[in-house]
Amino acid sequence: MSARVITKDQVTALAPDAASFKAGKALATPRMWSGLGRNGSALWGLAQGSGKNPYQTQVMVGDFAYKCSCPSRKFPCKHALGLMFIAAENLAQFPDSEFPEWVAEWHESRQDRKAKADAKSKTASDKPKDEAAAAKRKTSRSNRVDEGVSFFDALLLDLIRNGLGQESVTDRQAWDGVAKRLVDCQCTGLAGFARRLGEVPHSGVDWEHRLLLEFGSLHLLLSSYRSRESLSPELRAEVEQLVGWPVEKASVIAAEGVADDWFVASRTFTENDRLITSATWLYGQTTRRWGLVLNFASLPSRPTDPWPIGGVVKTTLAYYPGAAPDRVVPKVENATASLACELPSIDETFVSMLGRSAAGLAANPWRTRCPFLLQGQPATHRGGTFIVDLNGDALPWQPRGNDEKILCSICAGHPVLLAGEWDGRMLTIHSAADGTSWFSLRSHVA
Repeated sequence: MSARVITKDQVTALAPDAASFKAGKALATPRMWSGLGRNGSALWGLAQGSGKNPYQTQVMVGDFAYKCSCPSRKFPCKHALGLMFIAAENLAQFPDSEFPEWVAEWHESRQDRKAKADAKSKTASDKPKDEAAAAKRKTSRSNRVDEGVSFFDALLLDLIRNGLGQESVTDRQAWDGVAKRLVDCQCTGLAGFARRLGEVPHSGVDWEHRLLLEFGSLHLLLSSYRSRESLSPELRAEVEQLVGWPVEKASVIAAEGVADDWFVASRTFTENDRLITSATWLYGQTTRRWGLVLNFASLPSRPTDPWPIGGVVKTTLAYYPGAAPDRVVPKVENATASLACELPSIDETFVSMLGRSAAGLAANPWRTRCPFLLQGQPATHRGGTFIVDLNGDALPWQPRGNDEKILCSICAGHPVLLAGEWDGRMLTIHSAADGTSWFSLRSHVA
């Protein structure tokens, strides 16, 4: 069994903080290790620390599990990061070998825990469902959600009536309080909208106009939820999920999927209330469809994303129900990605991308993102930053941090393949082609 692909971007994204990243990079040299080895997806090695005995470090690359005998409370520790950085640089540094005893014990314990978890899950699934209790829980949740919807709608109407200049509109902490109230009402989707509303005030010269549009869009969503029984099944599913009703992952996987060779175009990380969300856009090279994979983890853990940016995974994705859906879940969780021999051949332009965006918005008026892959390069005009495509058309771009310097260095005055999102107002670039390799601009939590 060959080891899975692991890249520097993946390892960087796993670092719990900047200090751990720096310490892990310092340990990313084979001369500081002994007993390096691998077997399938397992990597291991001995790192000499300040004590008499070296630290026993081991990593399961497939699901990014780690164990180290060092006293660090960070997860993963600097030794696990260093071990993975070495593997990302040159996997040949890890000779194929049998498990040492200390690795074998960990591997066997993991296998035992997995077997027990599978057995417990099977027992739970075989247990007859208490329909009465389930109906009672659903009714209780529905009442709580209705309370949250009424609260949010009344709040928005009051803010419109009293004007956008009041402190409760421009105070981000006030919107955080609204979000917490909505979470208490089990309206987790609406809570996300409330947090985003708190980011709009004073974010640009036209923030009042954009905030008013957001209020109108949310009022339409809340009105649609109240009349959801009259909507089409697809639109009703979309509205219910946007408000906060969950969809069982098993039911999504059971539905028919879309098979393709999926290019891993971009990955971003966000944090809300100590919950880390990774969002990975996949592009189907035959179907030309897009799919968004979301993974979650609570700090200090990190989401597990086994497919590296710039890789290609041959698998089948199942789409969540909805109007013009884009969120997906892999039907086979352990599908292995390989680094692309060559980048996808793309003929998209801004004109065609805007056409896709308009079609998606017509089907789903709450769509806030449109992914893209196209040839382009950065440019400036009258103090603004833009991306120009091969046809010479340009759209405004909002670089973050050192994005502009990095992208200008990569492009060197020539168009390159870019991946990003269009939100209807600004472009965001997530990754770009650096020669024949794929470079991520979004390795850390924003």
